[in-house]
Amino acid sequence: MTKNIAISLFFTLATVVLLGYIWFGQTTDRLAATNLRETALELEFGQRNYEQYCASCHGLSGEGAGPVNAGAPALSVLQDTKGPGTEAFTTTNGIQKKYGSLGNYVEAIIANGIRGTAMPAWEQQGMRPDQIKAIAAYVMAMQGGAVSPVAQETAKEWKATEVAKLPPAPTPNEPPLDDPVADAGRTQFRRVCSSCHYATDQPLIGPGMAGLFGPEGTKSYGTILPNGKEVNDANVLEWIKVGGGGPGVHPPAADAPVGQAEYGPMPGQAGLYTDEEITQIIAYLKTLER
Repeated sequence: MTKNIAISLFFTLATVVLLGYIWFGQTTDRLAATNLRETALELEFGQRNYEQYCASCHGLSGEGAGPVNAGAPALSVLQDTKGPGTEAFTTTNGIQKKYGSLGNYVEAIIANGIRGTAMPAWEQQGMRPDQIKAIAAYVMAMQGGAVSPVAQETAKEWKATEVAKLPPAPTPNEPPLDDPVADAGRTQFRRVCSSCHYATDQPLIGPGMAGLFGPEGTKSYGTILPNGKEVNDANVLEWIKVGGGGPGVHPPAADAPVGQAEYGPMPGQAGLYTDEEITQIIAYLKTLER
């Protein structure tokens, strides 16, 4: 009798142990799968936002010197240039002291920009925290010269889903504009133009665009364009496509960057925007008031 009880107890304990092992194993597997899924989702979301907002200056793979800004730094080598062990990271009041990690530093730069450069403060432009975090995660996945194989593998299956094909969600505090053409223009403006121009009257690398079609014009040039021509739809379309302006073309800007007589010439955007997209941008510019 005692022997039978002992045998039964042994098998009961063995069953409990086995079930526990299976449960914990499955839980671990599920957690790992969930983490992998979340990583993939964040990287895919970060990639789409990066391509929309960052690639025009920093290149599709973070190689730097994009089509809009030849001086934009490479992001795929940040680990080597600013990561642990580098002077930028370890120096007094360096990245480690100020931000704690390279990833935190990347997030801060995306959010706040770099004063005196073409790097805009995307948080001020309306970019949400989840977009900033996802872009930073994607940039960190680039380290080593390209997006890591692990990052590519985790994001691969998501690229084929309907979720991955959706555009970044609109900023909650910026509802769609009444005019759908102007609303599309806002997206196009952020894609490239916002690298050099704020949608306010504050200067960046180029003049602020607020008030361009208003009665008083922009803070920088009033009712003329930086290329000296009158503000109207045709001339603005030409200015965006062809570019122009710069020293000697028109009177100095009222708010030219410190140490400069005026802004530099506007690079032509004909290879980056279609006429339809420029028309959308013009519709958006008409909504900007000073």
